[in-house]
Amino acid sequence: MKKPLRYAGAVLGGGFAAVYAGLYYRAMHPKCPKPDKSRKRIACVGDSITYGYGFMGAFRKYCYPNQLQELLGTSYQVMNFGICDRTLQDQADKPYRQEKIYAASLVSEPNTVIIMLGTNDAKPANWNAERYENDLRSYVSVYRDLASVPNVILMQPPKTFFLLGKKLDDIMDAAIGGEMHDSIARVGKETGCPVVDLYHLTGNHREWFVDGIHPNKNGARMIAEAVKKAL
Repeated sequence: MKKPLRYAGAVLGGGFAAVYAGLYYRAMHPKCPKPDKSRKRIACVGDSITYGYGFMGAFRKYCYPNQLQELLGTSYQVMNFGICDRTLQDQADKPYRQEKIYAASLVSEPNTVIIMLGTNDAKPANWNAERYENDLRSYVSVYRDLASVPNVILMQPPKTFFLLGKKLDDIMDAAIGGEMHDSIARVGKETGCPVVDLYHLTGNHREWFVDGIHPNKNGARMIAEAVKKAL
């Protein structure tokens, strides 16, 4: 019986690996939303927190853009332009602006753009406060110059809890809650963009996260409700 059991285990293991590989590929290559011009369009620009990493299949409805759609109703179209691992900084390891989903967000004719990029920028190899602030100003300018003249909302990323190891998490969280938090506030004040403070909203709520960085259903709901208030 050992050989058949061993064979069955190998088949199951291979099957799980194939499923995971497929889900990972989709997270790294998400489909670009198609705008519906009959509705008010909201473009959610961001990384894995926006994409909804961890919400697969039927559970996609729990990512924050989908929960925001539920809160706003059918007169709005909430478009998810999130892609995992990406950075706001153009000189970091995986710049959002190099992705086709960024180009798709520009031609989606949004009425509102919500920008939440920064968690991956906070990695020590990526972080540069001056560069981040300048690139954020550039994002605001580019989206505001679109023909649809959208309102732009800036999101201060959520607090990070322990996922990558205490030392690295502490370094990242210090950047997110410190220099990055201040940079986003300054850009918001200078440009007149509303700023949503997710860092302090989530600060005492580790239970809102699956792994310390990515929100669970309840965490995503809190983000969606905070965005709705800012609209």
